[in-house]
Amino acid sequence: MPRSVYRLPADDRTNGWSALLGTRQSKAPLQGDVAVDWVIVGAGYAGLAAARQLAQQQPDASIAVVDAGVVGENASGRNSGFAIDLPHSSAPSDAAVEAGRRVIRVNRFAVDALERAVTEHSISCGWQKRGRYHVAVTEEVAQKSLKPYARNLDAWQESHEYLDRDALRQRIGSDYYAAAVYTPGTRLMNPAALVRGLADSLPSQVQLFENSPVIEAKLEGAAPFVRTAQGSIRARKAILAVNAFSQSFGVYQERQVPILLFASLTHPLSDAQIAQLGTDAAWGVTPAHGVAGSTVRLTHDRRLMIRQGFEYSPSLRTTDGRRAKARAMNQALLRRRFPQLGAIELEHFWMGWLAVSHNHAPAFGRIGDNAWAASCCNGSGIVRHTAAGMLIADLALGRKNPLIDDFLVEGTANYIPPRPLRDVGVGLTLAWDMWRGRAEQ
Repeated sequence: MPRSVYRLPADDRTNGWSALLGTRQSKAPLQGDVAVDWVIVGAGYAGLAAARQLAQQQPDASIAVVDAGVVGENASGRNSGFAIDLPHSSAPSDAAVEAGRRVIRVNRFAVDALERAVTEHSISCGWQKRGRYHVAVTEEVAQKSLKPYARNLDAWQESHEYLDRDALRQRIGSDYYAAAVYTPGTRLMNPAALVRGLADSLPSQVQLFENSPVIEAKLEGAAPFVRTAQGSIRARKAILAVNAFSQSFGVYQERQVPILLFASLTHPLSDAQIAQLGTDAAWGVTPAHGVAGSTVRLTHDRRLMIRQGFEYSPSLRTTDGRRAKARAMNQALLRRRFPQLGAIELEHFWMGWLAVSHNHAPAFGRIGDNAWAASCCNGSGIVRHTAAGMLIADLALGRKNPLIDDFLVEGTANYIPPRPLRDVGVGLTLAWDMWRGRAEQ
Protein backbone atom coordinates (compact mmCIF):
# COMPACT_ATOMS: atom_id res chain seq x y z
CA MET A 1 0.00 0.00 0.00
CA PRO A 2 1.40 3.47 -0.85
CA ARG A 3 2.70 5.51 2.06
CA SER A 4 2.29 9.26 2.44
CA VAL A 5 5.60 11.08 2.88
CA TYR A 6 4.99 13.17 5.96
CA ARG A 7 7.90 15.63 6.05
CA LEU A 8 9.69 17.12 3.06
CA PRO A 9 12.93 19.12 2.76
CA ALA A 10 12.39 22.87 3.06
CA ASP A 11 14.87 25.05 1.16
CA ASP A 12 15.39 28.28 3.10
CA ARG A 13 17.41 29.71 0.19
CA THR A 14 20.37 30.63 2.37
CA ASN A 15 23.07 28.19 1.20
CA GLY A 16 26.27 30.22 1.05
CA TRP A 17 28.09 27.85 -1.29
CA SER A 18 25.48 28.14 -4.04
CA ALA A 19 25.19 31.90 -3.48
CA LEU A 20 28.80 32.18 -4.70
CA LEU A 21 27.93 30.51 -8.01
CA GLY A 22 26.32 31.74 -11.17
CA THR A 23 22.75 30.93 -12.04
CA ARG A 24 21.88 27.42 -13.18
CA GLN A 25 18.86 26.30 -15.15
CA SER A 26 17.27 23.56 -13.08
CA LYS A 27 15.67 20.57 -14.74
CA ALA A 28 11.90 20.62 -15.21
CA PRO A 29 9.67 19.12 -12.52
CA LEU A 30 8.02 15.77 -13.08
CA GLN A 31 4.85 16.17 -15.15
CA GLY A 32 2.50 13.29 -15.88
CA ASP A 33 3.07 9.57 -15.53
CA VAL A 34 6.43 8.00 -16.35
CA ALA A 35 7.47 4.33 -16.54
CA VAL A 36 11.16 3.43 -16.22
CA ASP A 37 13.43 0.55 -15.31
CA TRP A 38 14.87 2.38 -12.30
CA VAL A 39 13.70 5.24 -10.11
CA ILE A 40 16.08 6.94 -7.67
CA VAL A 41 14.68 9.27 -5.03
CA GLY A 42 17.26 11.90 -4.08
CA ALA A 43 19.76 13.80 -6.22
CA GLY A 44 22.56 14.16 -3.71
CA TYR A 45 25.89 12.36 -3.84
CA ALA A 46 24.41 8.90 -3.24
CA GLY A 47 21.54 9.26 -5.71
CA LEU A 48 23.69 10.72 -8.48
CA ALA A 49 26.43 8.13 -7.96
CA ALA A 50 23.84 5.35 -8.10
CA ALA A 51 22.37 6.73 -11.34
CA ARG A 52 25.79 6.97 -12.94
CA GLN A 53 26.72 3.44 -11.86
CA LEU A 54 23.45 1.96 -13.11
CA ALA A 55 23.86 3.71 -16.46
CA GLN A 56 27.40 2.38 -16.80
CA GLN A 57 26.39 -1.19 -16.01
CA GLN A 58 23.08 -1.16 -17.91
CA PRO A 59 23.49 1.18 -20.91
CA ASP A 60 20.03 0.36 -22.25
CA ALA A 61 18.14 0.87 -18.99
CA SER A 62 15.86 3.84 -18.45
CA ILE A 63 16.61 5.70 -15.21
CA ALA A 64 14.74 8.52 -13.47
CA VAL A 65 16.09 10.59 -10.59
CA VAL A 66 13.59 12.71 -8.68
CA ASP A 67 14.53 15.36 -6.12
CA ALA A 68 12.40 17.48 -3.80
CA GLY A 69 14.33 20.66 -4.51
CA VAL A 70 17.07 22.09 -6.69
CA VAL A 71 20.35 20.20 -6.94
CA GLY A 72 22.98 21.79 -4.71
CA GLU A 73 20.50 23.50 -2.40
CA ASN A 74 19.81 20.56 -0.11
CA ALA A 75 22.22 18.74 2.21
CA SER A 76 24.67 17.70 -0.52
CA GLY A 77 25.48 21.32 -1.29
CA ARG A 78 25.53 22.55 2.31
CA ASN A 79 28.37 20.54 3.84
CA SER A 80 31.91 21.80 4.48
CA GLY A 81 33.39 20.69 1.15
CA PHE A 82 35.84 17.97 2.29
CA ALA A 83 36.40 14.74 0.35
CA ILE A 84 38.33 12.85 3.03
CA ASP A 85 40.23 9.71 2.10
CA LEU A 86 41.02 8.48 5.62
CA PRO A 87 38.97 7.36 8.65
CA HIS A 88 38.23 10.00 11.27
CA SER A 89 38.56 7.95 14.39
CA SER A 90 41.23 6.15 16.37
CA ALA A 91 41.67 2.39 16.11
CA PRO A 92 42.69 0.78 19.43
CA SER A 93 43.30 -2.79 18.25
CA ASP A 94 44.83 -4.83 15.42
CA ALA A 95 41.32 -5.72 14.21
CA ALA A 96 40.33 -2.07 14.16
CA VAL A 97 43.51 -1.17 12.27
CA GLU A 98 42.54 -3.69 9.59
CA ALA A 99 39.02 -2.26 9.54
CA GLY A 100 40.60 1.14 8.95
CA ARG A 101 42.45 -0.18 5.93
CA ARG A 102 39.13 -1.33 4.47
CA VAL A 103 37.59 2.08 5.09
CA ILE A 104 40.53 3.67 3.26
CA ARG A 105 39.98 1.40 0.24
CA VAL A 106 36.33 2.46 0.00
CA ASN A 107 37.05 6.14 0.57
CA ARG A 108 39.73 6.26 -2.12
CA PHE A 109 37.47 4.36 -4.51
CA ALA A 110 34.96 7.20 -4.09
CA VAL A 111 37.54 10.01 -4.22
CA ASP A 112 38.96 8.57 -7.44
CA ALA A 113 35.48 8.35 -8.98
CA LEU A 114 34.76 11.97 -8.08
CA GLU A 115 38.11 13.15 -9.38
CA ARG A 116 37.53 11.37 -12.69
CA ALA A 117 34.13 13.02 -13.03
CA VAL A 118 35.51 16.46 -12.19
CA THR A 119 38.26 16.04 -14.80
CA GLU A 120 36.20 14.34 -17.51
CA HIS A 121 33.32 16.82 -17.33
CA SER A 122 35.37 19.93 -16.47
CA ILE A 123 33.33 20.53 -13.32
CA SER A 124 34.34 23.95 -12.00
CA CYS A 125 34.09 23.53 -8.23
CA GLY A 126 37.49 24.63 -6.92
CA TRP A 127 38.55 20.97 -6.54
CA GLN A 128 42.01 20.95 -4.96
CA LYS A 129 44.13 18.34 -3.21
CA ARG A 130 44.99 20.36 -0.10
CA GLY A 131 45.03 17.74 2.62
CA ARG A 132 43.49 18.16 6.05
CA TYR A 133 44.53 19.32 9.50
CA HIS A 134 42.84 17.21 12.20
CA VAL A 135 43.08 19.44 15.26
CA ALA A 136 42.73 19.57 19.03
CA VAL A 137 42.23 22.82 20.92
CA THR A 138 43.46 21.40 24.23
CA GLU A 139 46.51 19.34 25.07
CA GLU A 140 44.25 16.78 26.76
CA VAL A 141 42.38 16.00 23.51
CA ALA A 142 45.66 16.06 21.59
CA GLN A 143 46.96 13.27 23.83
CA LYS A 144 43.71 11.29 23.88
CA SER A 145 42.77 11.60 20.21
CA LEU A 146 45.56 12.93 18.00
CA LYS A 147 48.41 10.82 19.34
CA PRO A 148 46.49 7.54 18.86
CA TYR A 149 45.38 8.75 15.43
CA ALA A 150 49.01 9.33 14.47
CA ARG A 151 49.85 5.80 15.62
CA ASN A 152 47.05 4.45 13.45
CA LEU A 153 48.41 6.34 10.47
CA ASP A 154 51.77 4.70 11.12
CA ALA A 155 50.06 1.31 11.19
CA TRP A 156 48.27 2.09 7.92
CA GLN A 157 51.58 3.34 6.46
CA GLU A 158 49.95 6.66 5.64
CA SER A 159 51.98 9.83 5.24
CA HIS A 160 51.32 12.42 7.95
CA GLU A 161 52.85 15.17 10.07
CA TYR A 162 52.28 15.87 13.76
CA LEU A 163 52.33 19.64 14.29
CA ASP A 164 52.55 21.52 17.56
CA ARG A 165 50.93 24.88 18.18
CA ASP A 166 53.70 26.98 16.64
CA ALA A 167 54.12 24.80 13.56
CA LEU A 168 50.38 24.87 12.87
CA ARG A 169 50.25 28.64 13.39
CA GLN A 170 52.85 29.08 10.67
CA ARG A 171 50.65 27.08 8.28
CA ILE A 172 47.17 28.52 8.96
CA GLY A 173 47.77 31.68 11.00
CA SER A 174 46.06 30.63 14.24
CA ASP A 175 47.63 29.66 17.57
CA TYR A 176 44.24 28.56 18.94
CA TYR A 177 45.01 24.85 18.57
CA ALA A 178 47.35 22.82 20.76
CA ALA A 179 48.24 20.37 17.97
CA ALA A 180 47.23 18.89 14.64
CA VAL A 181 47.79 15.83 12.48
CA TYR A 182 48.16 16.75 8.82
CA THR A 183 47.39 14.20 6.09
CA PRO A 184 47.78 15.11 2.40
CA GLY A 185 44.99 13.19 0.63
CA THR A 186 41.86 15.27 1.32
CA ARG A 187 40.33 17.26 -1.55
CA LEU A 188 38.59 20.56 -0.87
CA MET A 189 35.91 22.12 -3.04
CA ASN A 190 32.68 24.10 -3.22
CA PRO A 191 30.20 21.24 -2.58
CA ALA A 192 27.26 22.97 -4.27
CA ALA A 193 29.30 23.44 -7.45
CA LEU A 194 30.44 19.82 -7.31
CA VAL A 195 26.98 18.31 -6.95
CA ARG A 196 25.59 20.67 -9.62
CA GLY A 197 28.30 19.50 -12.01
CA LEU A 198 27.64 15.84 -11.24
CA ALA A 199 23.93 16.31 -11.93
CA ASP A 200 24.45 18.25 -15.16
CA SER A 201 26.83 15.60 -16.55
CA LEU A 202 24.64 12.54 -16.00
CA PRO A 203 24.49 10.05 -18.88
CA SER A 204 21.81 10.77 -21.47
CA GLN A 205 19.65 7.81 -20.42
CA VAL A 206 19.11 9.38 -16.98
CA GLN A 207 16.17 11.76 -16.59
CA LEU A 208 16.50 14.22 -13.69
CA PHE A 209 13.37 15.85 -12.26
CA GLU A 210 13.98 18.74 -9.84
CA ASN A 211 11.48 20.60 -7.64
CA SER A 212 9.50 17.36 -7.49
CA PRO A 213 8.97 16.33 -3.86
CA VAL A 214 7.65 12.80 -3.48
CA ILE A 215 4.42 12.92 -1.50
CA GLU A 216 3.53 9.24 -1.74
CA ALA A 217 5.67 6.15 -2.24
CA LYS A 218 5.26 2.40 -2.48
CA LEU A 219 8.62 0.70 -2.07
CA GLU A 220 7.38 -2.78 -1.13
CA GLY A 221 6.16 -5.37 -3.59
CA ALA A 222 7.06 -6.11 -7.16
CA ALA A 223 6.46 -2.67 -8.71
CA PRO A 224 7.88 0.37 -6.88
CA PHE A 225 5.93 3.59 -7.34
CA VAL A 226 6.40 7.24 -6.34
CA ARG A 227 4.00 10.13 -6.77
CA THR A 228 4.57 13.88 -6.75
CA ALA A 229 2.03 16.68 -6.88
CA GLN A 230 2.11 16.71 -10.69
CA GLY A 231 3.08 13.22 -11.76
CA SER A 232 4.13 9.69 -10.93
CA ILE A 233 6.90 7.22 -11.71
CA ARG A 234 6.43 3.47 -11.93
CA ALA A 235 9.62 1.44 -12.02
CA ARG A 236 10.88 -2.09 -12.04
CA LYS A 237 13.32 -1.24 -9.25
CA ALA A 238 13.90 1.67 -6.86
CA ILE A 239 16.71 3.19 -4.81
CA LEU A 240 16.03 5.57 -1.93
CA ALA A 241 18.88 8.02 -1.30
CA VAL A 242 17.58 10.85 0.88
CA ASN A 243 19.76 10.40 4.00
CA ALA A 244 18.10 11.89 7.10
CA PHE A 245 14.77 12.25 5.28
CA SER A 246 14.46 8.48 4.77
CA GLN A 247 12.48 8.47 8.03
CA SER A 248 9.77 10.37 6.15
CA PHE A 249 9.40 7.31 3.91
CA GLY A 250 9.17 4.95 6.88
CA VAL A 251 12.68 3.66 6.18
CA TYR A 252 15.46 3.38 8.78
CA GLN A 253 13.36 5.26 11.33
CA GLU A 254 14.98 3.33 14.18
CA ARG A 255 18.47 3.15 12.72
CA GLN A 256 19.65 6.76 12.40
CA VAL A 257 19.54 10.10 14.17
CA PRO A 258 19.11 13.39 12.27
CA ILE A 259 21.66 16.03 13.27
CA LEU A 260 21.51 19.75 12.51
CA LEU A 261 24.64 21.86 11.97
CA PHE A 262 25.14 25.54 11.16
CA ALA A 263 27.72 27.05 8.82
CA SER A 264 28.95 30.46 7.72
CA LEU A 265 31.18 32.07 5.11
CA THR A 266 32.88 35.42 5.59
CA HIS A 267 33.34 38.14 3.03
CA PRO A 268 36.59 37.70 1.06
CA LEU A 269 39.54 38.63 3.26
CA SER A 270 41.57 41.68 2.34
CA ASP A 271 45.23 41.57 1.33
CA ALA A 272 46.11 42.90 4.78
CA GLN A 273 44.11 40.15 6.49
CA ILE A 274 45.59 37.42 4.29
CA ALA A 275 49.05 38.69 5.24
CA GLN A 276 48.13 37.95 8.89
CA LEU A 277 47.53 34.27 8.14
CA GLY A 278 49.98 31.46 7.49
CA THR A 279 51.82 30.05 4.51
CA ASP A 280 49.01 27.84 3.16
CA ALA A 281 46.95 29.58 0.47
CA ALA A 282 43.95 27.35 1.24
CA TRP A 283 43.41 24.78 3.96
CA GLY A 284 40.85 22.73 5.87
CA VAL A 285 40.60 21.90 9.58
CA THR A 286 38.49 19.12 11.10
CA PRO A 287 37.97 18.76 14.87
CA ALA A 288 39.26 15.82 16.87
CA HIS A 289 36.19 16.31 19.09
CA GLY A 290 33.45 15.73 16.54
CA VAL A 291 30.54 16.98 18.66
CA ALA A 292 31.85 20.15 20.30
CA GLY A 293 34.56 21.07 17.81
CA SER A 294 34.34 23.24 14.70
CA THR A 295 35.23 22.57 11.08
CA VAL A 296 37.07 25.54 9.55
CA ARG A 297 38.40 26.34 6.09
CA LEU A 298 40.24 29.04 4.19
CA THR A 299 38.77 28.75 0.70
CA HIS A 300 40.61 29.31 -2.56
CA ASP A 301 38.70 32.62 -2.95
CA ARG A 302 40.03 33.83 0.43
CA ARG A 303 36.98 33.34 2.64
CA LEU A 304 36.87 31.72 6.04
CA MET A 305 34.20 29.06 6.52
CA ILE A 306 33.09 27.54 9.81
CA ARG A 307 30.61 24.77 10.59
CA GLN A 308 29.58 24.06 14.16
CA GLY A 309 26.61 23.16 16.37
CA PHE A 310 26.09 19.38 16.43
CA GLU A 311 22.41 19.28 17.48
CA TYR A 312 19.73 16.56 17.62
CA SER A 313 16.91 17.54 15.25
CA PRO A 314 14.13 14.91 15.08
CA SER A 315 11.69 17.34 13.46
CA LEU A 316 14.14 18.27 10.66
CA ARG A 317 13.23 21.88 11.37
CA THR A 318 14.56 24.72 13.55
CA THR A 319 13.54 28.22 14.67
CA ASP A 320 14.66 31.71 13.72
CA GLY A 321 15.82 32.25 17.30
CA ARG A 322 18.05 29.18 17.19
CA ARG A 323 19.46 30.28 13.86
CA ALA A 324 20.31 33.73 15.23
CA LYS A 325 22.16 32.20 18.20
CA ALA A 326 24.07 29.83 15.92
CA ARG A 327 25.08 32.67 13.59
CA ALA A 328 26.42 34.69 16.51
CA MET A 329 28.32 31.63 17.74
CA ASN A 330 29.89 31.04 14.31
CA GLN A 331 31.13 34.62 14.23
CA ALA A 332 32.44 34.50 17.79
CA LEU A 333 34.33 31.26 17.20
CA LEU A 334 36.01 32.63 14.07
CA ARG A 335 37.07 35.78 15.90
CA ARG A 336 38.38 33.64 18.76
CA ARG A 337 40.59 31.72 16.34
CA PHE A 338 41.79 34.73 14.35
CA PRO A 339 41.81 37.80 16.64
CA GLN A 340 44.53 39.41 14.51
CA LEU A 341 42.06 39.81 11.61
CA GLY A 342 39.93 42.37 13.42
CA ALA A 343 36.16 42.46 13.00
CA ILE A 344 35.46 39.41 10.85
CA GLU A 345 32.02 39.73 9.27
CA LEU A 346 29.85 36.94 7.91
CA GLU A 347 28.39 37.22 4.42
CA HIS A 348 26.48 33.94 4.35
CA PHE A 349 24.92 31.75 7.06
CA TRP A 350 22.99 28.51 6.57
CA MET A 351 22.09 25.18 8.14
CA GLY A 352 22.01 21.56 7.00
CA TRP A 353 21.19 18.06 8.21
CA LEU A 354 23.16 14.86 8.30
CA ALA A 355 22.37 11.44 9.76
CA VAL A 356 24.41 9.43 12.24
CA SER A 357 23.97 5.96 13.70
CA HIS A 358 24.69 4.67 17.18
CA ASN A 359 27.48 2.39 15.97
CA HIS A 360 28.77 4.74 13.23
CA ALA A 361 27.76 2.26 10.53
CA PRO A 362 25.71 3.03 7.41
CA ALA A 363 22.03 2.29 6.90
CA PHE A 364 22.33 0.31 3.69
CA GLY A 365 20.63 -2.58 1.95
CA ARG A 366 17.42 -4.03 0.59
CA ILE A 367 14.17 -2.53 1.90
CA GLY A 368 11.67 -4.26 -0.39
CA ASP A 369 11.36 -6.91 -3.07
CA ASN A 370 12.70 -4.48 -5.67
CA ALA A 371 13.86 -1.54 -3.55
CA TRP A 372 17.13 -0.62 -1.86
CA ALA A 373 18.26 2.30 0.29
CA ALA A 374 21.52 3.98 1.28
CA SER A 375 21.62 6.44 4.15
CA CYS A 376 23.51 7.61 7.23
CA CYS A 377 26.78 9.28 6.20
CA ASN A 378 27.97 9.74 9.81
CA GLY A 379 29.51 13.10 8.93
CA SER A 380 31.52 12.11 5.85
CA GLY A 381 28.84 12.66 3.23
CA ILE A 382 30.71 13.51 0.05
CA VAL A 383 32.95 10.45 0.06
CA ARG A 384 30.85 7.94 1.97
CA HIS A 385 27.65 8.77 0.10
CA THR A 386 29.39 8.65 -3.25
CA ALA A 387 30.64 5.19 -2.33
CA ALA A 388 27.22 4.23 -0.97
CA GLY A 389 25.52 5.23 -4.20
CA MET A 390 27.85 3.21 -6.42
CA LEU A 391 27.76 0.20 -4.11
CA ILE A 392 23.98 0.17 -3.53
CA ALA A 393 23.61 0.18 -7.32
CA ASP A 394 25.92 -2.82 -7.56
CA LEU A 395 24.00 -4.57 -4.79
CA ALA A 396 20.70 -3.92 -6.57
CA LEU A 397 22.18 -5.22 -9.82
CA GLY A 398 23.40 -8.39 -8.12
CA ARG A 399 27.02 -7.56 -8.94
CA LYS A 400 29.66 -9.07 -6.68
CA ASN A 401 31.80 -6.16 -5.56
CA PRO A 402 34.23 -6.85 -2.69
CA LEU A 403 34.07 -3.19 -1.73
CA ILE A 404 30.53 -3.76 -0.47
CA ASP A 405 31.98 -5.92 2.31
CA ASP A 406 34.60 -3.25 2.98
CA PHE A 407 31.88 -0.57 3.11
CA LEU A 408 30.00 -2.66 5.68
CA VAL A 409 33.06 -3.43 7.79
CA GLU A 410 31.27 -1.96 10.83
CA GLY A 411 28.03 -3.75 9.92
CA THR A 412 24.88 -1.75 9.35
CA ALA A 413 23.27 0.86 11.56
CA ASN A 414 21.99 -0.79 14.71
CA TYR A 415 18.67 -0.34 16.50
CA ILE A 416 17.87 2.91 18.31
CA PRO A 417 14.83 2.98 20.63
CA PRO A 418 11.84 4.93 19.30
CA ARG A 419 10.76 8.34 20.45
CA PRO A 420 10.31 9.61 23.15
CA LEU A 421 12.96 7.31 24.67
CA ARG A 422 15.28 8.26 21.83
CA ASP A 423 14.79 11.97 22.47
CA VAL A 424 15.81 11.57 26.10
CA GLY A 425 18.77 9.29 25.39
CA VAL A 426 20.19 11.21 22.43
CA GLY A 427 19.55 14.56 24.06
CA LEU A 428 21.37 13.61 27.26
CA THR A 429 24.25 11.95 25.40
CA LEU A 430 24.86 14.97 23.16
CA ALA A 431 24.52 17.40 26.06
CA TRP A 432 27.11 15.41 28.05
CA ASP A 433 29.47 15.22 25.06
CA MET A 434 29.09 18.93 24.42
CA TRP A 435 29.76 19.80 28.07
CA ARG A 436 32.82 17.55 28.27
CA GLY A 437 34.18 18.99 25.03
CA ARG A 438 33.29 22.63 25.72
CA ALA A 439 36.97 23.64 25.70
CA GLU A 440 37.23 22.28 22.12
CA GLN A 441 34.68 24.75 20.68
